[in-house]
Amino acid sequence: MKPTGIQIIGEFIKVSSDRLNDREYLENLLVEGIDKSGLHTVKVLSHKFDPVGVTVIAIISESHIAIHTYPEAGHISLDIFTCSPDDQAPWRLFHFLEEKLKPKTKRAVRIVRGNPIYVEQNGFISNFSVNGFEVRYYVKKSLFSKRSQFQRIDIIENDPFGRILFLENEIQISEYDADLYNRKLLEPFLNGAEPPEHVAILGGNNGGLLHHLLKLGVEKITLAEIDPEVIEAVKKYLPGIHRGAFDDPRVEVVIAEPTEFLKQNRGFDALVYDLTTYPEAFVHMEREAYFDQVMRHTRESVKPGGLVSLQCCSELDRETRALFERLLPRYFEDVSFRDAYIPSFCENWIFAAARIPQSVHGETVKIDELKEGGGAYGDG
Repeated sequence: MKPTGIQIIGEFIKVSSDRLNDREYLENLLVEGIDKSGLHTVKVLSHKFDPVGVTVIAIISESHIAIHTYPEAGHISLDIFTCSPDDQAPWRLFHFLEEKLKPKTKRAVRIVRGNPIYVEQNGFISNFSVNGFEVRYYVKKSLFSKRSQFQRIDIIENDPFGRILFLENEIQISEYDADLYNRKLLEPFLNGAEPPEHVAILGGNNGGLLHHLLKLGVEKITLAEIDPEVIEAVKKYLPGIHRGAFDDPRVEVVIAEPTEFLKQNRGFDALVYDLTTYPEAFVHMEREAYFDQVMRHTRESVKPGGLVSLQCCSELDRETRALFERLLPRYFEDVSFRDAYIPSFCENWIFAAARIPQSVHGETVKIDELKEGGGAYGDG
């Protein structure tokens, strides 16, 4: 699971208000600001120090807020932390307090808590790796920035990678190497065999996979994506990646959580797995249990002998790679791994391929029967 939270650490400097030593006033001011910001007070605690200074702490439904004053210096320190989907609420409270206390100078940083954790810096997006390093991408121009029901979505222009899609500040794809990434993911399909007739994609919301599969001659593609706002943003701002593939009549986009989609859809000839790094966060499941569920339903949704291609993780993410190495042989056969350096990721990325066993649910499917039924990968 991927924990999240927004924290603003701020300072009000040269505050002339004589109320900085007034505990009751500060309590009431904070409660008023919390309410007007759309947050919800649970309990307020405060303490007045001797000779001067006040600390007020508010427990809110969304987490906590703390204020400490230094009346002798006209200074206030602020700590605003929320786990609310409304990531603008902390800023509304910050600006409310600014308006009321009228500092001559202010400073603030916004910290995105969880996994990963990073401090926002104007003009950059930081993609933090769980492997102990981070990459900062210069924002030449912000094209789209919004928090949807599920996640934060950003599309920027950058030199030299062109337009880049980020979800929760994690890079998903860039114009510069989108073709490299998508071709590597589809490499198992590029062996000269006839393309599968009906392919499912889990994720793949940038549309690049759609474009390349259509070029291969796939007759029907069904793409399952949980967040419709990502699709709409990509259609508008990343045409250089999807190349109009979303409008092709052979493409169907289904807005659904991947495991729910797999439960309700069967008979695919192949499947491409291209979910985000932490898809379990959307359904609040333990990580291995979620991946196990996805793999199990994939085996049930794809025809025996069908091909499954997956993007896995960073080469340095040994834990996630080990997870795939445990789960894939449990449900599939002919499992293999490969890697490729993706320049915009600034690291090697691991991909995998596998096939659905010819014997599924205790029933053996003969290869000749599969060929007669039109399965594209009946030669196993």
